[in-house]
Amino acid sequence: MLFHLTKLLTSVLSIRCNVSICCNGPVIATFLALGLSSSLVHAQLSVLSEGNKPAQWKASQVATLKQQLAEPKLASELKLELQSQLKWLTAWEPGQLSDTPLWETEPQKKPWDEPSLDPNGLAGELRQRLLGPEARPTAKDTAELKALLTAHDNDLGVRQLHLHWLDQDQYRKVYPQEIANAAAKVLALIDGVADPDQETLRAQLFTLYRRGRALIYRELPEVLADKPMGEAELVKNGAELVGVFRQLKKLVEEPRPEFVLLEDRMLRRDHWNGRALALLEDFGGQVAPHWFLKKRRDILRDLGWEIPAKEASEIYAKAFPIELAEE
Repeated sequence: MLFHLTKLLTSVLSIRCNVSICCNGPVIATFLALGLSSSLVHAQLSVLSEGNKPAQWKASQVATLKQQLAEPKLASELKLELQSQLKWLTAWEPGQLSDTPLWETEPQKKPWDEPSLDPNGLAGELRQRLLGPEARPTAKDTAELKALLTAHDNDLGVRQLHLHWLDQDQYRKVYPQEIANAAAKVLALIDGVADPDQETLRAQLFTLYRRGRALIYRELPEVLADKPMGEAELVKNGAELVGVFRQLKKLVEEPRPEFVLLEDRMLRRDHWNGRALALLEDFGGQVAPHWFLKKRRDILRDLGWEIPAKEASEIYAKAFPIELAEE
């Protein structure tokens, strides 16, 4: 039910049809059951003419959100979603969106570096050749990694190096399942460490993040087009993703810059797009610019906010034309 409600809410004022045509009894009933009065149901679906200016669109949207938030029986999660939408729209000035976050947020936490584990000293030298700051990997290097995996299948350092080698930008849409499996292997080995130190525990967090990200990539439409999954496989992938995310949140309750993109994606997956957008802006100064601008564009599109989405699209296209062409 929340899914249907959120989809309708985030399409507010973008609907280009008459209420009597678009909204049947079950849809109206969904709104009413979750705390919106009959008058607000129709207000939510009111239509602006195509000739309205961006400022008028914003004013109408803000007014509708405020009216919805005044409802006394609003579900708590829905209230948080609407508050997040309102916060973003209030801060946004039409025509003035930039490549920086919409509001300034002081960094709450110093970012962590992901530890490189190598308890038995088997992976360090090869890691530098494969992934070091001046690395120029060769076929000989990758063959050596393969040989190490064969000879030391359960070595934590070797397995983590294998994961990091696979989990690079250019491979994530090609080998998402292999990356997820490699991360699962590292997690299993970390679980077997009798008395893990702080570096090992921190590496566990990053490995959970990498596994979650790979499972998300596995669900992407372009990946599924190339590597289809049946219904049972999709359900299994989704359950594993939720389990990984819950484990990560149990270990790190508050959002952190290193893992915020996974949290943002999980909010979007549940159609809490306003919350995802606000969270992205909160951490926008600590997220790589490419991902910040791309995710902001995508979320605004998901919300159905055509005017700010167009601004965000133009900003992303100007900043990252090559990446846009590769989408």
